[in-house]
Amino acid sequence: MAQIDFAGMYMVPSKVYVGDRARLILPLPAFPDTKAEINHGHILSSPDIDIHHIVLERRPGGSFLTIEFSAYTTGILELPPIDIAGETFSGLTIEINSILSPDESGTVLSPPVLPLAIPGTSLLIYGSISTAILLMLLTVWALVWGRKRLQGWLSAWKRKRLLASMLGTERRLHKALLKGVDCRQILDILSTEFRSFLTSFTGTHYRAMTAAEISLLKDTEGKNDVLDDEFLGGFFSHCDGIRFSGREIDNGETLAILGDLKHFLAGITA
Repeated sequence: MAQIDFAGMYMVPSKVYVGDRARLILPLPAFPDTKAEINHGHILSSPDIDIHHIVLERRPGGSFLTIEFSAYTTGILELPPIDIAGETFSGLTIEINSILSPDESGTVLSPPVLPLAIPGTSLLIYGSISTAILLMLLTVWALVWGRKRLQGWLSAWKRKRLLASMLGTERRLHKALLKGVDCRQILDILSTEFRSFLTSFTGTHYRAMTAAEISLLKDTEGKNDVLDDEFLGGFFSHCDGIRFSGREIDNGETLAILGDLKHFLAGITA
């Protein structure tokens, strides 16, 4: 065990408080140049103190033992014996201060200062509250009085979107006919797309109906005031008759059917 003179021992910082990470430096007699180091997390640990790092530097001009530590209790604490480079250092003590001790009252934090009033804060707060109340009133109005009107707007928007889509389909089929696409294929697509349009537009399931059933729809249900079912029945009867006739279909017949569809859609739009 090394014989040590503790007279020159000091700490960095000079005054250490509970929880601080500090260093204890012990000057030693001169030795030839060597250096030993222990640095593996908490090297020595106890409920009162953790030792994080130990370095022993030997130099001809003067040697030093440096111990990096954290303490968790106040008063005079003795470090555990330290074995490094074949030597044991024991009897090392440190003094830990409490930040709440009477002689350290100046380090106690003062009560928090009242917040300063920033110009415009009141306007921002009351404006935000007023906006929130207005939004709540508008929401109540929309739920109580505006629901039917909103439903009417949504229904009208849906009808316009469906009409625009069907008119686009008619234009695409017309261009396909001019490019030489088979007439029967064009009429097949027209029948399917037009039935789907009518189903979405009216809410009545036109996809599953024959032309004759469509002609009688108004008489049997008595509620379809949106479309002329008699015209639609004749339209699908004419279209299906051409599609399933077994003969070759000419462009003129297909153009006529596309013209009837365009005229019908234009009447709804108006």
